[in-house]
Amino acid sequence: MVDKSAPRHQQISDHLRSDIKNKEFLPGDKLPSEKRLCDYFDVSRITVRQALKALENEGLIFKKQGLGAFVSEDDEKQTLVQLTDFSEDMRRAGFKSSSKLIRFKKVSPVLEINTILELPPSSPLIRLDRVRLGNGKPIAFDITWLPGSYGQLLLDEDLTNKTIYQILEDTYSIPISAGKYKFTAIIADEYIAKHLNIDVGSPIFEIDRCSRTTAGKKVYFQKRYNNPEYISYEIELFRGEESIESCKNGLPLKEFVPKFNF
Repeated sequence: MVDKSAPRHQQISDHLRSDIKNKEFLPGDKLPSEKRLCDYFDVSRITVRQALKALENEGLIFKKQGLGAFVSEDDEKQTLVQLTDFSEDMRRAGFKSSSKLIRFKKVSPVLEINTILELPPSSPLIRLDRVRLGNGKPIAFDITWLPGSYGQLLLDEDLTNKTIYQILEDTYSIPISAGKYKFTAIIADEYIAKHLNIDVGSPIFEIDRCSRTTAGKKVYFQKRYNNPEYISYEIELFRGEESIESCKNGLPLKEFVPKFNF
């Protein structure tokens, strides 16, 4: 089912994903061209490309240079992992996502953050703190730092119902193409515990993420603290003779998905 309230690129990827799963497009079939999809959905080419990229990341389709996009064979899906944003995770799990804005302000430089974002040490930052809610429950707490050039784009936006990805991609056509992640187990301090409604000192999962554009420009650095009462992660590894030969340092990661416990 297509969520009509979702961003247009997400609606298109949902529509095509449903067609593929319902066998309207079979393995090996060529998808309509970008131009035909633009005309059919009445959207720009960049929106169509965002939708196709999401399906490619999931391994549902693959592209051939100069020929277009094709449906993957079931046994040839790429073993790529797509770490989506919060609203996409919640939507796929069947829950309603929203956010509670705690802080949104210009702050002094933080040497560690400025270094990560490749900013001069003297550049001020925009800091955004939000409680991420699933069906009204505090699933996670985010602290996000942005360069002023990107942070100012969020000033008049609805940060309680939209994600940073949605705003930058849909409103300003700034596609977020990749990100680097770090996972750490920590204990909750008073500030984090307060917003997650957990005890100070509780063990929690911290995810550090630095997202960037297709040109490699750093957009934001974020620390997400997951509420262990409601969310955990499930990992699936892929083992095969070809994968063993091509991955000398370990098995390829096939799936890394959040599991919500409501």
